[in-house]
Amino acid sequence: MTEPVSPPASTETSAAPWERYHRPFVRDLAFVLSCPDVITRWLDFTPHQNNHQVYVHDADFWQAQYAAYAPRLQEMDSSSAYQTLTRYLMSRPSPSRLGFHFEGLIAFWLTDGYRLGLHPYEMLASNVQLYRGKQTIGELDLLLRNHATDEVEHWELAIKFFMGSAPFAPENWVGINSKDNLERKMTHMQTKQFRSVWVDTKDDGQVKIDKRFGIVKGHFFVPHDCDDFVRPEWMTTDFPLHRWYDRDDTDALMALEASHLRRARYVEWFTKRPFYEARSEPVDMSDMPLRSGLYFYDGAPMVVHRRYQAREVDKNRSVAPE
Repeated sequence: MTEPVSPPASTETSAAPWERYHRPFVRDLAFVLSCPDVITRWLDFTPHQNNHQVYVHDADFWQAQYAAYAPRLQEMDSSSAYQTLTRYLMSRPSPSRLGFHFEGLIAFWLTDGYRLGLHPYEMLASNVQLYRGKQTIGELDLLLRNHATDEVEHWELAIKFFMGSAPFAPENWVGINSKDNLERKMTHMQTKQFRSVWVDTKDDGQVKIDKRFGIVKGHFFVPHDCDDFVRPEWMTTDFPLHRWYDRDDTDALMALEASHLRRARYVEWFTKRPFYEARSEPVDMSDMPLRSGLYFYDGAPMVVHRRYQAREVDKNRSVAPE
């Protein structure tokens, strides 16, 4: 069953849970907890291979985790407890990279929430290196023990900011880098990280993985002029959708109210930083085409990027996944 939506209006409003917090990393953490996975179920693009079953947490799971952790978020937003979160994130490798920032936020919540008794997930290891002989062939994001089921779970994480185009199949949701799309990312996770069964850990020795979970979150963007968009049946109902503009569509961009538009900072791909509102320079609409990237229009995320030609995406289907 498919679900019609109205694509021009962003699904992110002032009612978004993360908007009620003030401190940047608290906002980001609230976003990664309250935002559901983009997919309602795992999509297996390699059915001819002997793959392990991969599970996806439903939206109710993430809402329950956010609700349980909300008092802690409020504490960090209004006291020196925020320093605990900041120090943790800044101590991690490459904290400014979006993927590592996402991993850091989830890892902090897992560690802090388990310590406080807010969830049953004990983190056994993170960024576990995989070897073939002496050669590193990859790594696993998170190994957890779920004390509610006494099972070892492997969680693989991805944060994505994809632009969609008709017919809106997984391969049609593409990143700023045209080599990156939803089908490619999920295939990589399925055929690389999720193949492991026994894993060596530093503190718990060798553990056997009982369940595998793919966690894919972020913001997706629908063409601004797509009036008949229908949310794919595999896409979660409440996953945040916004709009994107072709940077060469001068007429459509010029129709926007320049005073309502500002260029976003790189750190705002997760959540908007309100303190940049007063500091941002006006967007010069006479200087077309606009620079590609993330913008905010009336406070909602919006992407400007050139429209990919089908041959560009098709050409990159043969390129190895990230």
